[in-house]
Amino acid sequence: MVKVRNRSQKQYLEFDAQKYQQGGRTAYSLVMDLGTLDSNVPNFVNTERIDKANRRFHPAHSRRIAEYMYDIEDWVLGSILLGIDPDAIEFIAYEDDDGQSSATLGFVRISLDGGTSSIMILDGQHRRMAVQAVRDRLRQEIQSTKDLSPSNGRNLVNLHQKLSRLDNMSIPVVLYEEANTKSLRRMFSDLAQTRNIDAVTKTRFDDRDPFNRAAVELVELGRSELLADRVEMERTTPGRNSNCLLSINQLARCLKVLNFGYGGRASRARILEAQHKYEDLIDLGIQFADEFLPSARKEYAELCSIELEEDFVAKNRPHYFAYSVTAIQLLAGCYYRWDELGRTSDELANWFQDADFDVESEDCLFRKAGMLTVGKNTLVSQSQTVKAAVEYIVVRALQSVT
Repeated sequence: MVKVRNRSQKQYLEFDAQKYQQGGRTAYSLVMDLGTLDSNVPNFVNTERIDKANRRFHPAHSRRIAEYMYDIEDWVLGSILLGIDPDAIEFIAYEDDDGQSSATLGFVRISLDGGTSSIMILDGQHRRMAVQAVRDRLRQEIQSTKDLSPSNGRNLVNLHQKLSRLDNMSIPVVLYEEANTKSLRRMFSDLAQTRNIDAVTKTRFDDRDPFNRAAVELVELGRSELLADRVEMERTTPGRNSNCLLSINQLARCLKVLNFGYGGRASRARILEAQHKYEDLIDLGIQFADEFLPSARKEYAELCSIELEEDFVAKNRPHYFAYSVTAIQLLAGCYYRWDELGRTSDELANWFQDADFDVESEDCLFRKAGMLTVGKNTLVSQSQTVKAAVEYIVVRALQSVT
């Protein structure tokens, strides 16, 4: 709990805290409500260069966090890490019933006269500025509502309540007794060594994203016959000896290609629209995986056979591009473009039946489409190359059906 105390005509912030040692440094774990955080943690950032203990500030990153906090009631943010001048903070230990002072539990006192100004952000400047941005946005909306529609009392009440709820929410904070900028920079570098969340985990855990949720549902609930046992759920891409066609994160991306085209941007508005049409998203995934792919290529049709040997995909992957993740993404891009032109998927599937997918063939479709470099049998997956190949294939297919 935060308190503001007046002592000897000076004001202090006080927080319940746990004191501990980490890497030879004294640190304090505490909680700040967002109003206190926004009022007392410095908000200076630099968009042009690395400054103090911070990396360069990226406004777009902070803006995305603010939009997330504004839109999502049950948002979650990680701890903000701060450095503070050791002379600006005082720890007062709690006492037990016997009058013995605790070594770790108590409260910290920070002077509002110079103490808070010594605080430097070690990690969390984008979160800190997002807090300011979302609070400012709500205050502006409250004022605009008052100015433009003073009779709209219900909307005004809702905005006031939203701001009040936000201000009373809290975020964990770690305060390190460290004021040396060089040391703080080294600490930030050390923190950056930790591993970011991998794409598979993000896809499986972030079910607010409709494409992630749909990908998982297609596989784990068996909504797709072809994909049910052919998607890697633990690694970010299937290994050469895997019998999976693609990984769950790659399937989520494939669903985006089916909706927006290869290289199409999944904007916030588009994701919200997909959220509202979630069953259509599932249906599109089923149509592509269980209807289009098996009708377009015998390699996919064979995967639906109950007589198939266990390591079928692994054995055939070196010989046919149908088992390449990049090829499947390209097929999704072609499917989108074909539909965009108002053509039926059967026409495109029939055209693909006669295409050459043999890795060693000089007439291989992917060689002609510019996706193979000389002397190599691995498909180029760069976005511009694949987008150009999609257009090449669609033009060729159109020429054959018109």
